[in-house]
Parts: sequence; C-alpha cells; structure tokens
Amino acid sequence: MAALPWRFILARTPMLLTAAGDLLLKSQKWSGNIATANDLNALRERCAELAKDQQAYAELVKQLTEQLSAVSAATQATAARARRSSIIAVVAIVIGVAACVLNVVR
Repeated sequence: MAALPWRFILARTPMLLTAAGDLLLKSQKWSGNIATANDLNALRERCAELAKDQQAYAELVKQLTEQLSAVSAATQATAARARRSSIIAVVAIVIGVAACVLNVVR
C-alpha cells in the first residue's frame, strides 16, 4: 500500500475549515435577514444562493469522507503490519530461547 499523503491532507485542512466556517457564517447571517413573501426577487436570489451553498456543503462532505476513508485505510494497514510484527517477534523469541537452551544442553 502506498504511503498516505499526509502533507496533502494536512495542507487541505485549513481550506476545509475555512469553507465550513464560511458556510456557517452565511447561514447565521441569512437567518436574520429572511425576505418577506412580497420580495419575490430576493427570495429567488436566496434560493439560488442556498442551492450553491448546498453544492459547496456536499463537496465539503465528500472531501471529508474521502479523507476519513484514507485515514481508515492507513489505520487498517498499520494494524496489519503491527500484527505481522508481533507474530515475527514471538517467533524470533521462541527461536532465541530454543537456541539458548540448545547451547546450554550441549
């Protein structure tokens, strides 16, 4: 398995946090400025902005899920390597103890 590109993931983290923060600020700002039913153009603009923000949110969630998947895969690979290393260590200890016993017996 190829090494996980941590530099790439960590480099993208500020961008993801900024995008999430921007979406949060926009949603908080708009909640106080809801247009009245008489202002049809403002409502149309708001719907268009909401659709655009929904797409940005979906992209943000997609990026976060991809990164979480990469971290999960790296964790599983590390766990498998640790299991293999533990088995090799136990076998090496058994062989070392057997060699010591044979050396003492001779």
